[in-house]
Amino acid sequence: MSKAGSTATGPQIPLPLDHRPAQGRDDFLVSQSNAVAVAWVDKWPDWPQPIVVLSGPEGSGKTHLADVWRAGADAASCNAMDLTRENVPELLTAGGLVVEDIELLRDPAALFHLLNFAREKGASLMLTCTTAPGTLHFPLADLMSRLKAAPHVQLLEPDDMLLIQLIAKLFAERGVHASPDMLEYIAHRIDRSAHAARSIVEKIDFHALSHGKRLNMKVIRDVLKASADKA
Repeated sequence: MSKAGSTATGPQIPLPLDHRPAQGRDDFLVSQSNAVAVAWVDKWPDWPQPIVVLSGPEGSGKTHLADVWRAGADAASCNAMDLTRENVPELLTAGGLVVEDIELLRDPAALFHLLNFAREKGASLMLTCTTAPGTLHFPLADLMSRLKAAPHVQLLEPDDMLLIQLIAKLFAERGVHASPDMLEYIAHRIDRSAHAARSIVEKIDFHALSHGKRLNMKVIRDVLKASADKA
């Protein structure tokens, strides 16, 4: 039996706190890998056409940037899998719409109907996908023609500057300060994606908390080595 007032030793189990990521326009980090796409979002409503296709690999920030546009345009949002010809009028009551992951469309005719309905209503559309629209293969030739004719902006995988800024931001959201040396060390040893950055920051923070340590290079090296061994 332990004595009154004594403390337990060994690793602590940190509480599973919910870390809400910042999602506003000022929180979207800009570098050469995404500057063109960000400029298109900032340019609205002065788009040359009422539709823009935003593409980029998973983890490149498509959803975040699309949400920035949605908020600024007071638009609605839906996943392409949920798009039907019947719900198009309801989705466009806001005057604008984000349709995410159009490569996952179940009914291409629903998207074609949306494009026509948006033109009639004078509504703006942002469509997102993982690849350039010209690489998609929908059976409707008219739909493919419209998608290829729409302005297309691409988000690239994060460059060094963006990845370092992103890691710093993710730590800051958890109330953790990481030195420039730490940020650069991590950035050069993980996959170049937002998903990888988010995953490693979570693991490093959890490891530090569970062992009652402050963030330091040993904690970072230990977590990176453990992650590499698992991979």
